[in-house]
Amino acid sequence: MKFEIIKTNLVNISADAIVLPANTKLKEGSGTSAAIFEAAGRKHLTAACKKIGTCDVGSAVPTLAFNLDAKYIIHAVVSKWIDGEHGEYDLLSSAYLSSLRVADVMGCSSIAFPLLASGNNGYNPKLAFQIARDSIESFDGANLKIIILVLFDDPITKYAKDQGFDVLKIPVDLKKEEAKRMQKDKNPGITNAGKAMAQIL
Repeated sequence: MKFEIIKTNLVNISADAIVLPANTKLKEGSGTSAAIFEAAGRKHLTAACKKIGTCDVGSAVPTLAFNLDAKYIIHAVVSKWIDGEHGEYDLLSSAYLSSLRVADVMGCSSIAFPLLASGNNGYNPKLAFQIARDSIESFDGANLKIIILVLFDDPITKYAKDQGFDVLKIPVDLKKEEAKRMQKDKNPGITNAGKAMAQIL
């Protein structure tokens, strides 16, 4: 299983599953959440989330990806940072692992995460990166072959490189086809995920 890091906009990524940082009511939020809702198609994604209803912190649920270059969106409900004494480490790790399990069970070979909880949820980005890395590297699935962590900001990208990771940079304003070509050059195993017609379990 390959763990790759890419600096770009998450909605430019081609993968079987794209992870959305969600709240317990699965409503559209700001930042990455809003970008995914917009790119996927706000009307259809909102309706799919309403059908599911709610999801617990640390858990994850799937919907179809609609207009994204993916089969599924996995809604990972992330915790807010309080003081480090309220299970924040375990809850964030659980959001990653729950997402990975859902994707693996659904037969996905690739999944792309944003750096969960590093924005409005208040986690220190370096700590959020460490939890992401440890959680992803601890996962052993049957179907997932490529796990991508997508970074957006320069400081956390530099931190990832300082930790020894090779970071592929795809400009956020690059045309989608060129972004896909760069990603596939990095990971030849990634193919166009297309649109899934399967029913969500």
